[in-house]
Amino acid sequence: MEPLQPGDPERIGPYRVVARLGAGGMGRVYLARSRSGRPVAVKVVHSRYAGQARYRARFRREVDAARRVVGAFTAPVLDAGADAPTPWLATAYLPGPSLREAVAEFGPLPADAARALAAGLAEALAAIHRGGLVHRDLKPANVLLTAGGPRVIDFGIARPDDAAPLTRAGHPIGSPGFMSPEQVRGREIGPASDVFTLGATLAYAASGVEPFGTGPVHARHLRVMNVQADLGAITEPWLRDLVTACLRAEASTRPSAAEVLDRLGALGGPPLLGVGWLPAPVAAEVERRTAEVVPEAPPPAGPRRPGRRTVLAGIGAGVLAAAGTGVLLRDGTAGGPASGGSRGPSKPPPEGVPLWKRPLGHENAGLETAGGVVLVSAEESVRALDPGSGERLWKRDDASATVSGDDVYLAENEGKRLRAIRASSGGTRWTYDFAFGEGPSRLAASDRVVCFAVSRAGRDGRAGAGALNRADGRRLWRSRLGDDPDAIAARGDLVVAASSDRLAALEAGTGRARWTRPMDHGDYLIIGRELVFACDRVGTLHALRAADGGVLWRRQNVAARSGRLGDGLLYMEGADAEILALEASTGRTAWSRRLARVENDPRSQATALRLSGAILYAACTDGTLYALNAADGRVRWTYAAETIRVSVPVSAAGRVFAVTEDGHVRALAPPETPGGSRGGS
Repeated sequence: MEPLQPGDPERIGPYRVVARLGAGGMGRVYLARSRSGRPVAVKVVHSRYAGQARYRARFRREVDAARRVVGAFTAPVLDAGADAPTPWLATAYLPGPSLREAVAEFGPLPADAARALAAGLAEALAAIHRGGLVHRDLKPANVLLTAGGPRVIDFGIARPDDAAPLTRAGHPIGSPGFMSPEQVRGREIGPASDVFTLGATLAYAASGVEPFGTGPVHARHLRVMNVQADLGAITEPWLRDLVTACLRAEASTRPSAAEVLDRLGALGGPPLLGVGWLPAPVAAEVERRTAEVVPEAPPPAGPRRPGRRTVLAGIGAGVLAAAGTGVLLRDGTAGGPASGGSRGPSKPPPEGVPLWKRPLGHENAGLETAGGVVLVSAEESVRALDPGSGERLWKRDDASATVSGDDVYLAENEGKRLRAIRASSGGTRWTYDFAFGEGPSRLAASDRVVCFAVSRAGRDGRAGAGALNRADGRRLWRSRLGDDPDAIAARGDLVVAASSDRLAALEAGTGRARWTRPMDHGDYLIIGRELVFACDRVGTLHALRAADGGVLWRRQNVAARSGRLGDGLLYMEGADAEILALEASTGRTAWSRRLARVENDPRSQATALRLSGAILYAACTDGTLYALNAADGRVRWTYAAETIRVSVPVSAAGRVFAVTEDGHVRALAPPETPGGSRGGS
């Protein structure tokens, strides 16, 4: 619980605001009092979503549905202002630790408590599903342990649609390790997805460890998609069997929440009355929080000192989360050398200079640079901005883009047409209309060809890859593959496609097979002059010879989704926001740098990399953009966004561009650049 800050509302609807409870990607949660003095938790939606008519309509529908959810183990919806200038939702205030807090502090739950918890959560999900809702984000942080039993919070309220990024690589919304396989793949989800995350949550409660492990988000997603859950610490056979049933890969084979509840009812166990079902230390903590006096409205805190804004982990009512501050790196140094340089005190690195910002109306936008312009892709549109002023030069609607060199390739008309345009002017170079059912699932381009992947859903039911002449759009070839391609890449005379069981290297001009290499779900391909890099389903990076596919080296526990290849070095994301620079020829670590992050928030552990000459840019989701020396990892400068996270940065014309969470694209100048003005920030 935190005191109110300048700018916080005094009232939200009929409720008097008394304190802050938490914040997250969708909004902020306040503790408030009703006219009768009853404490309530009021969630206020971020203003950037308030102006989206589609979001408001969804919010209104789902609030109406949430009101119909009647269950003993959910947080009841008390009131809502779907039509208010800033939408809000009021639920019962539920003091008590989250399941994540309780397990982290006191250890895993014993068998009887785990059974009672499972029954309460299954009953809550059954009530949510009867109301026509899907929770979408069941996890230990969204389960509160209260004097009235476990309560599921933050259910069923609309999330904004993701925009299409500049490439076709998806970025699923959810909490890594607590998402179903269909959710990770970005597919439509239903009640069965909640049952999968129920299984993962129960596994965590009974073992104290996440069933799909830790480390890079990419590796955890792969384990989820392949249901590689570690249930070894669950000693009770009935619980292991229940969790295994919930974690089945195929959604249609999982039990429903009601079936889980019936299964648990046959086992008996302690009733969910008071705190008697909980271990004594957890019960004492619940009683302590329940006994706390809900504060009257305190005087607002003084003005915040300038600097980085931090994010509170967890938005659920009654979940109190701590946030860190500061601009230091994790090792306590500023710009010193990475990997064991001098540890003495040093001054913080200089800050980048804001030049201008332009509103996009969407936070999940992709950025690229080509032909001297900045390209922004959001909400199925692509626009080009002048790097000097931010003014819009041209725009294309109903398209997603792949960029190569000075050209942009637009997949239009639901992927049925490919249009090549000049990035500088937006003028069309050529178009290609795919045959019925042949629209590409993925695109890549080299200096010779534009290659595309085709799934089994194509007209002949066979997966494959094909290529067009980059100069004029003529079709060159199509080659069949054994399974749907997970990724495709091209460079020079080589095209490499990854499917569920192999990598296939093809001649760019003819499509003839050069070599194949067995690999489980290869992903994020990087092609160098002599080497091909690919990551398999368990997060192992493979370095292969481009000539014959021979394995040169392997490296475990990396996130190849953000890899960049430079002059002899391969830059990757490791665990906990660590940047790794690997020698491309050997796989040995040349340097590593761990960046600051928000503790206890798995989303804050991810980073996004972009290489521009001698500078490696890293966007860490604690809200900081870092400019590092590519050679040694030394921090040259930083930029602390006031909006929690920044996108993958891009660079052009001596400037750096990024999208911040407030829905703006921002232009920055390095601090040593002469003539940088702060007036546009």
